[in-house]
Amino acid sequence: MADKIKVLPGKLANMIAAGEVIERPASVVKELLENAIDADGQRVSVEVRSGGKQLIRVMDNGRGMSREDAVLAFERHATSKIDSEDDLYRIGTFGFRGEALASIASVARVDLTSRAEEETAGTRVRIDGGAPPRVTDAGRARGTTVAVSQLFYNVPVRRKFLRTTATETRHIVSVVSTTAMAYPDIAFTLTVDGRDTLSLPAVSNAYTRAQAVMGNTLMNQMIPVTFEDELVKIHGFISRPDAARVSRTHQYLFINLRPVSSRALNHAVYEGYGSILPRDRYPVSIIFLNIDLDQVDVNVHPAKREVRFSDESRVYERLLRAIRLALQNSDVVPVFETDTPDVSEMTPAAAPGSATAPDPGSAVNRRTQIDLFGATNRDGNHSGEWTYTPAAAEQGERDEEGQGAVRESNDGETVSLWQLHNAYILAQVKDGFMLIDQHAAHERVLFERALNTMAHESAPSQQLLFPVTLDLMVPQIALVQEHFDHFGKLGFSLKLFGEQTVVVDAVPCMASNQGVDTLFHRMIENLQEQPEKALKAEERIALTFSSHAGIRKGDALSQQEMNGLVNDLFATEMPYVTPGGRPIVVRMPLEEIDRRFKKPQ
Repeated sequence: MADKIKVLPGKLANMIAAGEVIERPASVVKELLENAIDADGQRVSVEVRSGGKQLIRVMDNGRGMSREDAVLAFERHATSKIDSEDDLYRIGTFGFRGEALASIASVARVDLTSRAEEETAGTRVRIDGGAPPRVTDAGRARGTTVAVSQLFYNVPVRRKFLRTTATETRHIVSVVSTTAMAYPDIAFTLTVDGRDTLSLPAVSNAYTRAQAVMGNTLMNQMIPVTFEDELVKIHGFISRPDAARVSRTHQYLFINLRPVSSRALNHAVYEGYGSILPRDRYPVSIIFLNIDLDQVDVNVHPAKREVRFSDESRVYERLLRAIRLALQNSDVVPVFETDTPDVSEMTPAAAPGSATAPDPGSAVNRRTQIDLFGATNRDGNHSGEWTYTPAAAEQGERDEEGQGAVRESNDGETVSLWQLHNAYILAQVKDGFMLIDQHAAHERVLFERALNTMAHESAPSQQLLFPVTLDLMVPQIALVQEHFDHFGKLGFSLKLFGEQTVVVDAVPCMASNQGVDTLFHRMIENLQEQPEKALKAEERIALTFSSHAGIRKGDALSQQEMNGLVNDLFATEMPYVTPGGRPIVVRMPLEEIDRRFKKPQ
């Protein structure tokens, strides 16, 4: 029987390792940035073209390398970061595996130029797809430059699965800006396709660097966090409760200045707020933890994204305490005065119909009606009558008690409408009833309208009397630039000012009446979190818009609005599920109701 087990060639082994370490161009940028920081570079420049697919160049003014080290750096498991097994338990540098350069060189064309202080000439090493290196002399000041071109050129399957240039660029911007927050004393620059995208000069503290990355508006709403004991030293910033966001995207965690992911510690930050956070909101946080190297293990994930602690529960408890102390020492918890009126002096609410009861038609008591479809759906004379599209059915007659509306469905079936708890529309039909989730229904309507307008035309806009100025984070600005045309077709009028400022001076008419900054911020945050592989760009924009621009649970609807919403829902292509797959309509046949009441059949 022939032997079947054999040792893989070094080139093939490096390509397999590259699949674990190098996921996309941003992974290359991350590895090269970490090498530059480990080399004590004080100025780090990153240049990318075509989202890093054509070129990634990282330059630093660090220690540089001798000729022998420059060549050896491309050997697998060659590293200057650790020497023995004991060093694995006290890793204080970014890199230590010795796999990054070997992996990158196996799937790209790499050109490295470096010179150490004591060397009279620099060294240039060129490797194409794992081929033997070509070594020559080169002129260079102290430091290292690594240029990576044609990433995955020899692995076409991997290259095929890369996203658009704008998407890959956004991931690179996120890597550079996140890394820069941990090292305010290092100057970082990022150039994208010849355009300066990020310029972060060296500063004296983390707050100033965070201002440059996150924006002044957000950082002015942050609370400082400080805590120290024998186990851990914690410092950073958390947002005030009223500045919390709709997603967990803006939670930055650094362990010994290494950006990491930890669901447990992110949960500690969330729990630290207790009950003072608005519902379904998450705080913005920038948290730095310094802990003894022997108490944390970074040798968990090939890409070094995850860490483990020798006693995670103790670290969790310390972070939870730090968050609560920061909130207690701030002014976010209101102080209640003791001179409030005594209960006996307070006037009870008058009974309905009494002389002192408020007028049901008064401005105080009147329910606010939601403008579902904006000004474009009003008829030409603006008389207050509605012309619903695409199904412009006339409003049915009110029932005897005025609690609902009665209308004829397309198949002649009599349908009565009521609003249940300002959340559901109850539709009585001849064989039972239907419950329609009003938010889900409007989400489906807006989703299909948004897709249609972006595909065929531009949606009408409503000019804002006072334009809204938003200071966004650097990754968010990259996201706006990536989808700028889509936002314009949807009905947003945006202007970019400076590096991180967006001015919104018009919004889609089909959006409901809510804060422009709230709507736009929620869209940007959801776009950051949405998986990119499953949906096209237009679908992702339409999905985020429809989930936040429509009516909400708790919005009171008039009979006209209920009638129009139901008409428009059943004129869509898929009226029974939301774009995200949640049910919109629950139908209960009369036979099932009789069965529930155990009536004889």
